[in-house]
Amino acid sequence: MDPNKLHPVIATTFVFCYVWCIGGNIIDANWDAFDSYVRTQFEDCGDAKLPNNGDLWSCYMDFETRRMDLWERIVPTFKYNKDIPFFEMLVPTVDTVRFGYLLEKFLAVNYSVLYTGGTGVGKSVVARGLLNGIAEKASYVPVFINFSAQTSSNRTQEMIEGKLEKKRKNILGAPKDKRIIIFVDDLNMPKLDTYGSQPPIELLRQYQDFKGFYDRDKLFWKDIQDVTIAAACAPPGGGRNPVTPRFVRHFAMLTIPPPAEHSLRHMFKSILVGFLADFPQAVKECAEGIVSASVEIYERMRAELLPTPAKSHYVFNLRDLSKCVQGVLQADVGVIRDQNGIFRLFCHEALRVFHDRLINNEDKSYFHQMMSEMAGKHFSQTLEPESFVTTPIIFGDFMKVGAEPADRVYEELNNYTKLRNVLQDYLDDFNMSSSKEMKLVFFMDAIEHSSRIARMIRQQRGNALLVGVGGTGKQSLTRLAAHMCNYRCFQIELSRGYDYTAFHDDLKKLYEFAGIQNENTVFLFTDTQIVVEEFLEDINNILNSGEVPNLFEPDEYERLIIGCRPGAKEAGIAEGNRDAIYEFAINRVRNNLHIVLCMSPVGSAFRSRCRMFPSLVNCCTIDWFVEWPREALLGVSTSFFNEVDLGRDELRAKIAEMCVEIHTSVSDMAERYYAELKRRYYTTPTSYLELINLYLTMLETKKRQLVLARDRVKNGLTKILETNELVDNMQVELVALEPELKKKSVDTDALMERLSVDQEKADAVRKVVMEDEAVAKVKAEETQAIADDAQKDLDEALPALEAAVKALDALDKSDISELRVFTKPPELVQTVMEAVCILMGAKTDWGSAKVVLGDGQFLKKLYDYDKDNVPDSILKKLKKYIDNPKFQPEQVEKVSKACRSMCMWVRAVDLYSRVYRTVEPKRQKLAAAEAELEAVMTTLREKQAKLADVEKKIATLQKSYDDSVSEKRTLEKKLTLTAARLKRASKLTTALADEKVRWEQNVKDFELEIGNVVGNVFVAAACVAYYGAFTSNYRKELVLRWVEGCKALEIPITEGMDLISILADPFEIRQWNTDGLPRDQVSTENAILVTRGRRWPLMIDPQDQANRWIRNKEGRNGLKVIKLTDGNFLRTLENCIRIGMPVLLEELGETLDPALEPVLLKQTFTQGGRLLIRLGDSDIEYDRNFQFYMTTKMANPHYLPEVCIKVTIINFTVTKSGLEDQLLSDVVSLERPDLEQQRNQLIVRINADKNQLKQIEDRILKLLFESEGNILDNEELINTLNESKVTSGVITQRLAEAEKTEEKISTAREKYRPVATRGSVMYFVVADMGQVDPMYQFSLKYFKNLFNTTIEVSEKADDLQKRLEILLEETTKNVYENVARGLFEKDKLVFSFMLCAEIMRQRGDISVEEWNFFLRGAAGMDKERPHKPDHDWLKLALWNVSCDLHDVLPCFKNVHKELVATPICVQMGDLEVHPNPKEWSGYGHEPPEWKPLAEGEEIPDDGKIRGHWNERLTNFQKLVAIKAFAEEKVVFAVTNFVRENLGQMFVESPAVNLQTLYENMNKVTPLVFVLSTGSDPMGAFLRFAKEMGYSDKFQAISLGQGQGPVAEKLITAAVKAGEWVFLQNCHLAASWMLSMENIVKGFGEQPGDIHEDFRLFLSSMPAKIFPVTVLQNSVKVTNEPPKGLRANIRRAFTEITPQFFEEHILGINWRRIVFGVCFFHAIIQERKKFGPLGWNIKYEFNDSDRECALLNLQMFCADGEIPWDTLVYITGEITYGGRVTDAWDQRCLRTVLRSFFAPYTLELDYKYSQSGRYFAPLYDSIDEYRKYIEDFQLIDEPEIFGMHENANIAFQRQETGSLVGTIIDVQPRMAGGGGGKSSDDIVYELAESILEKLMDKIDLDEARQELFEPDEKGRLNSLTTVLTQEVDRFNKLLKVIKNSLNQLLKAIKGFVVMSEELEQIYTAFLNNQVPGMWANAAYPSLKPL
Repeated sequence: MDPNKLHPVIATTFVFCYVWCIGGNIIDANWDAFDSYVRTQFEDCGDAKLPNNGDLWSCYMDFETRRMDLWERIVPTFKYNKDIPFFEMLVPTVDTVRFGYLLEKFLAVNYSVLYTGGTGVGKSVVARGLLNGIAEKASYVPVFINFSAQTSSNRTQEMIEGKLEKKRKNILGAPKDKRIIIFVDDLNMPKLDTYGSQPPIELLRQYQDFKGFYDRDKLFWKDIQDVTIAAACAPPGGGRNPVTPRFVRHFAMLTIPPPAEHSLRHMFKSILVGFLADFPQAVKECAEGIVSASVEIYERMRAELLPTPAKSHYVFNLRDLSKCVQGVLQADVGVIRDQNGIFRLFCHEALRVFHDRLINNEDKSYFHQMMSEMAGKHFSQTLEPESFVTTPIIFGDFMKVGAEPADRVYEELNNYTKLRNVLQDYLDDFNMSSSKEMKLVFFMDAIEHSSRIARMIRQQRGNALLVGVGGTGKQSLTRLAAHMCNYRCFQIELSRGYDYTAFHDDLKKLYEFAGIQNENTVFLFTDTQIVVEEFLEDINNILNSGEVPNLFEPDEYERLIIGCRPGAKEAGIAEGNRDAIYEFAINRVRNNLHIVLCMSPVGSAFRSRCRMFPSLVNCCTIDWFVEWPREALLGVSTSFFNEVDLGRDELRAKIAEMCVEIHTSVSDMAERYYAELKRRYYTTPTSYLELINLYLTMLETKKRQLVLARDRVKNGLTKILETNELVDNMQVELVALEPELKKKSVDTDALMERLSVDQEKADAVRKVVMEDEAVAKVKAEETQAIADDAQKDLDEALPALEAAVKALDALDKSDISELRVFTKPPELVQTVMEAVCILMGAKTDWGSAKVVLGDGQFLKKLYDYDKDNVPDSILKKLKKYIDNPKFQPEQVEKVSKACRSMCMWVRAVDLYSRVYRTVEPKRQKLAAAEAELEAVMTTLREKQAKLADVEKKIATLQKSYDDSVSEKRTLEKKLTLTAARLKRASKLTTALADEKVRWEQNVKDFELEIGNVVGNVFVAAACVAYYGAFTSNYRKELVLRWVEGCKALEIPITEGMDLISILADPFEIRQWNTDGLPRDQVSTENAILVTRGRRWPLMIDPQDQANRWIRNKEGRNGLKVIKLTDGNFLRTLENCIRIGMPVLLEELGETLDPALEPVLLKQTFTQGGRLLIRLGDSDIEYDRNFQFYMTTKMANPHYLPEVCIKVTIINFTVTKSGLEDQLLSDVVSLERPDLEQQRNQLIVRINADKNQLKQIEDRILKLLFESEGNILDNEELINTLNESKVTSGVITQRLAEAEKTEEKISTAREKYRPVATRGSVMYFVVADMGQVDPMYQFSLKYFKNLFNTTIEVSEKADDLQKRLEILLEETTKNVYENVARGLFEKDKLVFSFMLCAEIMRQRGDISVEEWNFFLRGAAGMDKERPHKPDHDWLKLALWNVSCDLHDVLPCFKNVHKELVATPICVQMGDLEVHPNPKEWSGYGHEPPEWKPLAEGEEIPDDGKIRGHWNERLTNFQKLVAIKAFAEEKVVFAVTNFVRENLGQMFVESPAVNLQTLYENMNKVTPLVFVLSTGSDPMGAFLRFAKEMGYSDKFQAISLGQGQGPVAEKLITAAVKAGEWVFLQNCHLAASWMLSMENIVKGFGEQPGDIHEDFRLFLSSMPAKIFPVTVLQNSVKVTNEPPKGLRANIRRAFTEITPQFFEEHILGINWRRIVFGVCFFHAIIQERKKFGPLGWNIKYEFNDSDRECALLNLQMFCADGEIPWDTLVYITGEITYGGRVTDAWDQRCLRTVLRSFFAPYTLELDYKYSQSGRYFAPLYDSIDEYRKYIEDFQLIDEPEIFGMHENANIAFQRQETGSLVGTIIDVQPRMAGGGGGKSSDDIVYELAESILEKLMDKIDLDEARQELFEPDEKGRLNSLTTVLTQEVDRFNKLLKVIKNSLNQLLKAIKGFVVMSEELEQIYTAFLNNQVPGMWANAAYPSLKPL
């Protein structure tokens, strides 16, 4: 090419490259500026031909024309093709073309590209579009990877290596002749690790730098060939992090600008116009409107609805806009025919995409308003914003039940009734096929949600994120929607140990369903199933790309490919192309698998998940489930009560209404509960349904119970009334009976006579008849004999005849004609035929025989032969044949079958005829005999008839006689009975007279109660369902509100009802109390909730009371106790469910194990008649006796709604009043066991009596109920009644007496209340100490034991008043001693002061205002105060504080005026504080005497002074004054305050020796030494072991790694042998603490197995890991260096033995030297409190240093000489100096040592300091020395340390600060009254106010000039160097603070997304702490925010 032409091309091309490479990452706002800059740069270069029109960004280099041309020219046109899925459509625009072009060019030279730009600008679309488009021709293999916050480097490496081929051992690469392009999307999502790096990015950086990775297992280097990385990420912020520049330098960075509105319109319009081509014209015309409206809505939503912390999911990007258009593409040509149709469809889609995620009504109505504007603006339609709510637009394709997917039509559903019915049909259909029945009520919200979910999952790649509090129906509606779409709904089942691998197995199943089987599948996944966050990482990947990295093993991968091959083949993919088939499979999964995520917005989890996994918001359509509206709640309750009989119809509506009322009232109360007590509780629709179900079951039971009781009594009454009637009737009867009886007697006698006459007649007739009968009998017998004889003969012949006839049957014509054939027959044939012929009377020759045979009737003749009359002549002729031996059938048969038959016949006829000859005469004889018999019988019959007549007559007579006799008897009986009955009746009526009155009353009461049962049970059910989590005041308030509500709605309810009266009986409560349930009302209510709730109870039980009660209550039923930390807790649970045993799950945290879900929800089902439950992966039998209890020790756990709805949360936390009641019982039972016993006996007796009465009544009612017929005949009943009458009389009287006695006892008990109150107050102070330090844990049980023991052993007194004083004093003292010895020095004063203050607050000596002012001072940052008078002694701070005192506390009224009018002085013990000078010229005269104000009188504002302030103020008010005027003196003042109010011992550390502690411990109670640095109890312990004789019987071990099992062995051995075990440094064995806790717990549970002498000693530094249960039930003692010189030296002298001290060769000098060393030790210990003034570095000197110094001293002085130089050196440089590292400290140490340890210290008048207060006395015995030490001051003056007075002030201020700070920490939060600001407001205001006060930066230019002047050698002042460094550091900090605050303000407003760092700052602000992010960039800060 000609160089002249070549240059311009190269130059222009260079400009193009220059613009994009240098300026590619410039944002579009600065394009113009850069454009002009480049143009000016290249002005001089004539060769560079720059275009004149358009900027450089909009041109490309066209090599054809060799100049720059506009991109627009080469943008291809878009053709709509309806077969391409929506998400694969790409409308080319300038941006897609130019950024694709650039990417292609960069990749061609193997250069990495990084796209950046806001979310949704199309970074991924451009990259994917281009890579997939050029993959073939450029032979690339594109690989797409998505990062999320959870992505790890390990995982990234696996993903990448999975796509590469192994070339050699250490070389990986792309397939042959290809290049792999890895495109990483969301590159900057991975979260930072501790050091601020992002491991996945570091891995990629390593690749970019060195082109390889390390092998993770074998750690060798692997080179990677032919791979280029491209990436995309949005700018940092909102969970996205800045990417390290070391990584970015490898990339060409291109910023993709957000698409301009016109290009958006162009893109979507192209698609829409293409789609609407087949629709009517009117519809087509709407394309423009739809696109414009969509874009406008999108723009406005982005600008107006910002993602504030509460609405973190309000992130709108272009994906939402395209979803909206995609929705419109669901239109069906057949349905949408006009403009209105398409318009409504568009509205529906816009609502679905944008509106459904809005969380409150204002946002929604804003959106509705906008939609109605759009309607007018783009569609010229009028649509009221309200109409969206009143007549919601619903589209769906599910109205034709069971239609095929192809026939489903997406249409508007405006007939809500029909819609509701269709849904109901679907639901019924679902329930038919499902084992778990769902009950849903389709109110409007439910209809909308179900159609929304159906819409989301019917779209290809449609996924849903449903957000709402647990229990709003998310899961149920999803299951229904999946059923409506005819999809499979899949959920994971959490079982024991369900982990990441198990989750992967479930995901593989999903790929199987959706990929291989090509089924539409819904994967329903809830946030409760997220066992590890990696689950979401996988789901995030599926949403994004459809794949989960490394999901498939090679064989599974193979299965997937084989399974999808047929489908791929149809789609035209070659069978061999595995990658394409895999791609096809993944796409199929993406289209078929619909993920529905259910999340709860409560807590921060949802917010952080949205931040960490952006696809959850980007790739899902969000549907926000709001609190159910009132309409829904009402709809549900109404539908439930429809079928229920509540007595009156109008009650149903009222109860339904009241349900809503209750539900909302609890929600309100829960909010207040949080505001006031910072305790959380949630209500959800599930808890609402629970209320209704609970109510229905309870109502049913209670009603049945009441009706039964009423009917029994009613039945009794009826019987009584019947009895009275009976008695009246009987009187009448008795009179009428007597005459009747006499008449009866006469009649009977007459009858008797007639009867005897008739009897004789009859006898004569009978005799004759009997004789005749005998004759006839003989005759009959004779006749019978004759008949028998004849018959016998016949029986002989007949069978033969029959046989013959039968033989003839066998003959037929052919047989006979066979015979006729013979011309000359055989002999036997001849014989037979002759015989036949004889019988037939024919001739016997053969011819005749033939004739005979030839007769047609031959056989018939044989049959009918007259065998009875065969003539003798024939028989004779026959004889010779018969006798012929050959004439036998057998013989004949041989010749002829026919002849055999005839032979038989002949023989038979012969036989028969002969027999017949003998029989005939006999027959004739028989006939004659029979005739004779008949004649005899006839005469006999006549006679018998006669006899019968006679007898009948007699019988009649006899009967009338018998009747007559029986009637007579009955009458007699009746007479006696009636007489007896009357007698009994009088008994009965008197006995039942009282009962009748009582029963009538009872029936009335029952009727009333049955009337009120509706309301009573309702409120009771509400209590059980809802109020368990609240404390007593809230409960009372709720119940009151509910009862009032019921009254207002006229629901019948008993006045003053409470839970206990309705649901419990006293006997049961007493049983509970015996089992250890505390006796106060709250506990009783709690017990009812535990036993009556439908859901299993979860008890908040920090004091272990519920736990103990359950253990006792269920212990006898074989209770099993488990913890979630037990490895086999599920197995235990399974076994207990099978056999129906109770289980207690204790020490629960804030979450429940997901595996417990089926148990908590009681998901039982029946199968084959067995009740089963599915636990984990197996079904087990469910025994109905199974009980489940849960307790947690957390004092204020935060249970999320998901937990609240599964359990009944019951707050067992003890309250002051509750504990007071419990302690009162204890005190009285100890002090007046008679009273307590009497009370208990009373309860038992009243109970027994009531039971007996009830039994009697039951028995009566039973007998009455069962008595049938006449009640007066029931002797037992009458007697029982009589007995009961007497008994009940006695009992009623006894009950009345008992009530009186009970009153007396209560009065007597009340006298002891002050002691109980004091106990309760003290316990809460002790419990609060647990918040000061984790080691200060005292269980309530321990406290009660201590309290009760004290009462038992304290001095007795007869005078009650005196005894109460003793009790108050002793219990307080003892509690203090026992608790204080377990506290560190710094906290002992805190404890005694809190104890003192709480006791006084309870008495009312300290008001709330005073207390708050003392702790917190005056609130408010900058408030208006009166102008300060101008006196030089009056400092502003002093003036301000006095104004505040005047404002806040009435007792300090006018103090600011009097400050300048009179000297003010406040005294507290020996401490005086003067805020103003004692004398000053401006004062008036002396103030008058102080006169106390009368009750309610106020100080008048007359300017007069009312007396000395010291006399005016109470003790505590003085303390307030001291805190205000002299803060540094507060610690002294507090000490004196406690001393004055409680006594001296409360300000001293109680003396601790191991002997006392040993007495307090026992074999199950360990002793815990709480260590502090520099303390070691081992020495003291060894000495004590020696004293006790245990030197060789104890084992000590220092815990640490691997020592746990060793310690366990030691304990096991010692428990048996009775030795001591000392486990040191428990805080070092964190992992073993759980085991130790179980061991110690085991001691308490089986004390029988433990040797009496066994003791366990533990030592530990304060640590959160130390098991609370062990601390609570052990004796604790702190072991730390004492505080103050006096305590320190005292301790030294307790440890020195008299022998060591007194018996020495040096005598008095020895004692003084030892004293000096101890004093020196105390001094250097105490110097530490002065901070840097004492020592530059804090050294941990400890007791062993002192012991060592004394031993050296003893060793060197053994021979009576004192080698001073040696001793001073060894002590100063080695024993103590060995610890010292700082030269100045070393010098200081030597100097201090010289004051106490030098030759001159032995001079007689040597004093240790100026004041002469401290010196070594000249005593001889150690006891005198100890006494001398006791007289030291409690608080040391600075001078003894060689310090100035002021050294103390700083130290004391710090002491005061820590004292007050500690107390503030344990105070309950003060609830802001009324207008509580939201957290957002609080943080926002705070951030703004901090920003206002911050300077921009410190500018060194403004520093003093002289600082920067070098000295003569040119050196800068060293201070300047320090200053510049500090300024730099400070500016860095300022930058961090300002940036973070600005970001925070934006995040709260929603301009940026709240990131994790901002979240932490937000929380820190709320807790008034310095955020960690600032602390890291700053100096350590000792103050709160």
